[in-house]
Amino acid sequence: MVRPKTKRNRVRLLSDAKRVISKRYGEFDLGLVDVSEDVGCSTRQLQRAFREVGGTNFRSYLLKVRMERARQLLSRERRGLTVRETARRVGYREASGLRQQFVRYFGVSPSDMQRGGPDYDELWKAVERRRSP
Repeated sequence: MVRPKTKRNRVRLLSDAKRVISKRYGEFDLGLVDVSEDVGCSTRQLQRAFREVGGTNFRSYLLKVRMERARQLLSRERRGLTVRETARRVGYREASGLRQQFVRYFGVSPSDMQRGGPDYDELWKAVERRRSP
C-alpha cells in the first residue's frame, strides 16, 4: 500500500516529467536520466511514478508523444512535412527509425498516411480505444 504523501509526490513527479517530455521530445538522445535530472529525482523514483501513477513506462510514454506529434506533422490538412523532416523534429536521426516505429504504432507507414486512403483520424481513435482499459 502506497502512502498518500508518496502517491502525491509521484503524481507531481509524473506531471513534471510529462511537461519536460512535451518540451524536449524532439531531442535525439532524450532519456530517463535527462528527464529525472530536470524534475529533480532519481531515475528509479521516476520509473515508479510512470508505472504506478501513469500505468505505463517512460519509453512507452515518450514513444506515444513522438508518434502523436509525427502524425500531426505528416497530416495532409496541415500540408504535411516530409518523413525525413518529421523524423528530425520528433527525435529520430533517420527517417527509417520513424518509419519503423510509426508502422508498429499505427499499422501504416508515414508515407501511406500522407497519400490519403482511409480516414486516419478514425484509425487513430481506434488505436486509442484499443489502448484504453
